[in-house]
Amino acid sequence: MGDADAIADVGVSLVELLEDRIERLDRSDIALTTPGLHGERGNDWRLTLYLYDVSENDHLSGGERPAEDPMTGVTPDRPIFLDLRYLLTAHPATGGTDGTKKTKEQHELLGRAIQVLRDNAVLQDSELSGSLAGEDEVRVSIERESFDAVINIWNTFPDAAYRPSVSYLVSPVAMDSTRERQVQRVVQRDVEERELTQGGSDRE
Repeated sequence: MGDADAIADVGVSLVELLEDRIERLDRSDIALTTPGLHGERGNDWRLTLYLYDVSENDHLSGGERPAEDPMTGVTPDRPIFLDLRYLLTAHPATGGTDGTKKTKEQHELLGRAIQVLRDNAVLQDSELSGSLAGEDEVRVSIERESFDAVINIWNTFPDAAYRPSVSYLVSPVAMDSTRERQVQRVVQRDVEERELTQGGSDRE
C-alpha cells in the first residue's frame, strides 16, 4: 500500500501514462496543475490534470485490521482508502490565426486523452509510481459530474476562459497508517474448576 506520498504518486502516474501514450505531445505539454494557471512557457500546456477533490472511500476504510506481524507482534492500524477526483482539460495550441483548426486539434487531443484513460482503466504494477508501484491497483473512470459541477470548478478561475473538460474518479488509493498496536501474547491461563450439585448450587 502507499505511504503519505500516495496522492502525489497517483497524479504522477496519470501524467506519465498520458505522456507515454499520446505521441503528438512533448513531455512538457502535460501538467499536473490547475487549468487556470499560466504556464512557464506562456500558458501553452496542452493537457492539464487538476486534483479538485479528495474523499474517504467509506466502503473500504472500515474493513478488518491488518494481520499481526508474527516476528514483532505488532498489528498496524487500518489503512485509509481514498477517492481522488481530477479535472482533465484540453487547451488549444498557441500561435496561428485559424480558430477552427486550433479548436479541432484541441478536441482531438481531448478525445485521445479520454481514449488512453479508457484503455488503461486499471493501473497496476509498473504503471504506478513511487510507493504504489508493484503492490496496488487503482481504477480510473469518468465521474458522472453534472455540467453545473464542472462549471463550479471553473468558476474558481475567474481569469481563465472555459476549456473542454472531463471529470475523472481514481479509486481506491490506499494509504498506510503509521499507527501500530503491540499485541500482548497470552503466556499463562488459570482455569478454575467448580462442580455443580443436582440443585444447581456449588458443592463446597
